[in-house]
Amino acid sequence: METLKKIDEQLFLYLNNLGSETWDTFWIYITDEWIAIPLYALLSFLVLWKTGFKSAVISGGMILLTVAVAYGISLLMKDGIMRLRPCNVYNIYSEIRFPLKEVGEGCGDFGFVSSHATVGMALITFMGLILKPYYKSILWPLFTWLALFCYSRVYVGKHYPSDLIVGVIIGLIVGLLAFQLRKKIAQRFGL
Repeated sequence: METLKKIDEQLFLYLNNLGSETWDTFWIYITDEWIAIPLYALLSFLVLWKTGFKSAVISGGMILLTVAVAYGISLLMKDGIMRLRPCNVYNIYSEIRFPLKEVGEGCGDFGFVSSHATVGMALITFMGLILKPYYKSILWPLFTWLALFCYSRVYVGKHYPSDLIVGVIIGLIVGLLAFQLRKKIAQRFGL
C-alpha cells in the first residue's frame, strides 16, 4: 500500500509541476464546478427534446438521484478515509503548484475521492447513454471534457491521481446503474 501511495504522490508531483503561470487562469477556470453547469443544462435539454416529456420527467428525477448518490458516496469516503489533499501535505507542499491560493481559494481537508470526478462521471455516463441513440459519438467529447476537468484538479493541487481514478470508477458505476434503473422505470410505464 505504501508503494502505491508513493507512486501516486510522484505522479501527482510530475503532473502538477507540468503547469505554468501562463496556463493557470485556464485551468482554474476549467476546475470550477460551476463551469460544467451549462454543459449539464444542455445535456438535460437534449434529453427532454429527444425523449419526450414523460421520459424526461423520469430522467430528471434520475439525474437528481444520480447526483445525490454520487456526491453522497464521495463525501462518505472523504470523511471515512480522511486522506489529506496534496495541498495539505506538508512534506510535499513546497514542491507543488497551488495556483488557487492566488485567487483566494483554500485547500479543503480531505480529497479521497474526488467529488468532481465522481459526480461528473456519473452525470456524463447517465445522460450520455440516454442520448447515444440520437448522437452516436456523444460519449467521446463528454469523456474528453471529463478528462480535462479531472486533470485540472491535479493541476491546481487539490487531488492525487488516485482520488480521480477511483472517483471516475465510482461515477461510472453510479451512472450505469442509474441508466439501467431508468430503463426499467421507463419500461414499467411503457415509455
